Amino acid sequence: MLSALWLAPIALFLAHGYSDPESSPLDLLYFGLTVLFWIGHRLSSTYLAYCTEAYRPLLREQPVRFIVLPLLVTAGCFALFLPADSALPWTREERLIGLAILDYACVTYHFAAQHFGALSLYRLRADRGSCLQTRRCDRFFAMTAGGVLIFVADILAGAVAYQDQWVDRWFPAWIVSAENGIRSGATLALFAITAIVLVVELRTPRWSLPRILYIVGLVVMVGLALRPRSLFLFLVIWTSQHWIVATGLASQTPSAESTPTTGIVRRFLHRLNVRPWAVVLLLMLLSLMLLPVFEVEANRETGTYYGDRIFGALATQLRTSTWLPVLLALGFATGFIHYLLDRSIYRMSDPQVRAAARGLVGNASIPRRNLIRELALISVLALVSVSSLHAQIGTPAVAQQPPKAIYTPKPVYRPEWAKQGLTGKGVVLVTIHQQTGKVTGARMLQSTGNKQLDGAALEAYSQWRFEPGTGSQVRIPIEFASRPKSPAPKRAASQPAILYPLLILLGFGVAVIAMRTRRRSAR
Repeated sequence: MLSALWLAPIALFLAHGYSDPESSPLDLLYFGLTVLFWIGHRLSSTYLAYCTEAYRPLLREQPVRFIVLPLLVTAGCFALFLPADSALPWTREERLIGLAILDYACVTYHFAAQHFGALSLYRLRADRGSCLQTRRCDRFFAMTAGGVLIFVADILAGAVAYQDQWVDRWFPAWIVSAENGIRSGATLALFAITAIVLVVELRTPRWSLPRILYIVGLVVMVGLALRPRSLFLFLVIWTSQHWIVATGLASQTPSAESTPTTGIVRRFLHRLNVRPWAVVLLLMLLSLMLLPVFEVEANRETGTYYGDRIFGALATQLRTSTWLPVLLALGFATGFIHYLLDRSIYRMSDPQVRAAARGLVGNASIPRRNLIRELALISVLALVSVSSLHAQIGTPAVAQQPPKAIYTPKPVYRPEWAKQGLTGKGVVLVTIHQQTGKVTGARMLQSTGNKQLDGAALEAYSQWRFEPGTGSQVRIPIEFASRPKSPAPKRAASQPAILYPLLILLGFGVAVIAMRTRRRSAR
């Protein structure tokens, strides 16, 4: 269940046939997963640290990790958000942007680290915890495939937090025109890295079926990220898998803790902790109740906040109340504490942590039976996921025609700007409502280098209208010189369909290697 192989086909099936996956039934699935797991997973490591008997000794032995640092992080977030604009050298908006960029960097590493942790857990349960070579291979795979390639995909999709404020200043403009080649190269790198990891895994005497499942599931998710027009699909699978894994691990970790001798609250919590299903339900309940409180930090340009669907006006009022700085500070603080405590809670290199988490790692090795049949199941799941991915990418709903603009006002280039010599080139990313053809969002994918010019471009392109049903997003290059040049919008060329055949070959190679390994061990 930690693998994404079961989740990817569901998400792809729900989005199949829709030019905009966010308007498909997939949005309803993501709504349910967000409500039940988003905040609960964020609080899971905090719950393990402070509400379980298993980790109570670590609070006494390592107070800096578990008490001092979280308090400092919390105080720092509140110290940044509570002062007024004039109290610090940066306005609240600038502080928000700075922390959001830092949070993006932390969460990208955090996701990659969780993939490494899951592979390490499977390695430990296969009695290979001391294998240094496999550990290094796992770290390289998780950080490269689950970290670096995801960052590349986010840059190409314009999905990095406040990308125009930092990333677009680092990378040259030709990256936009070379997007197809970059995606293809990143996809080939992904499969090369995966092939190496699988060969290393299958050459070990005690190769692990769950590890192979997890590796293939991660490849499917990263493959989705590297495909154009699949950003929402990737977001749903990537974040949902992360939330479910964190919640599932948290429910199992304290299940073998000792019974407390004193304290009514401690005994009550212990009764919950030894029942994994009860911990899951508790985290789900917390996630539901705290959704409108923490969703104020969400950054939605269009659409309805998920909290509004349940709590209505209460959620809306929270986002516009005077409590907003406090809620933002609380949201960022819990996020950073989650990243910090996760590293401490699951630091299995520490003997004390392994003892605390014996409910998670205590069941060492699981007997493997009917390995060929189970490997066939892996191949079927992988091919179903990839086939669904291929079908989704190849859906002819919008792939063959670019968005057709029917109303195109030009950006205004003021005479005083010409006198000042203001010039610049940029790229605007426009989001289009499929039913009405109206522009629902416009942002600078590549800044012109001047806020006034960026504002003029965004103001003009926000008024554009497109023929309904002809596309959901389009990049529009803009140049301000003596007069603005605004070429007609054009979509990136369709990507070569290499993902499907490569994964088939990869699955076939895995099956062949596995059967050869099985025959050798039988001898």
